[in-house]
Amino acid sequence: MPRAFTEQERERIRERLLVAGKKTLNRVGFRLMVVDDVAREAGISKGSFYSFYPSREDFILSIFESWENEYRAKLLAEITEGKGAPRSRLERFFTESFNMLDREPALAAMNSADVQRLMEALPSERLAAHQANDSKVLENAFAEWAKKGMIDAEALASLPGLVTALFSIALHKEDFPEGTYGPAVKLISESLAMRLTQKPKGGKI
Repeated sequence: MPRAFTEQERERIRERLLVAGKKTLNRVGFRLMVVDDVAREAGISKGSFYSFYPSREDFILSIFESWENEYRAKLLAEITEGKGAPRSRLERFFTESFNMLDREPALAAMNSADVQRLMEALPSERLAAHQANDSKVLENAFAEWAKKGMIDAEALASLPGLVTALFSIALHKEDFPEGTYGPAVKLISESLAMRLTQKPKGGKI
């Protein structure tokens, strides 16, 4: 039976597991990642691994969340605090939202079938918690942009779902005819930024 860890030990081990998991995923991919290898690299037993994560799939989602938090936090800060007109900053936000999957080899190699397989293996409450956290982070960011006058406040309700739609498009990158994905991403990003920064009646952006 795995020994009990102190809270400080658990925090350090969890970080080691995420680092080892990221390396392993980028090296072998989603389908070939083995828990034994990750646990060994993190310096714990396979049995101890399951005291941190209930399943391989939960661990993989935690890795994706770590990457997502890292890249999204940098992007949101850049858009909120960066220079340039709101339209150009928003266009960059949407473009980078498409490109986020290309930041790590494991993410770039994923497709819609891999995501579906992962979702089917996870409890519904785990997926709901993940989606709720995503929505909260994005809703807070969009509300701040509206408060600063960067976007049309009337569009706030559609924005969290819109980012999910962009993610879905990025997962189907391989389905685009050769040479069309990049121009399509550019057009979508430009169009969205233009719509969200349109001057509302009686107001200014």
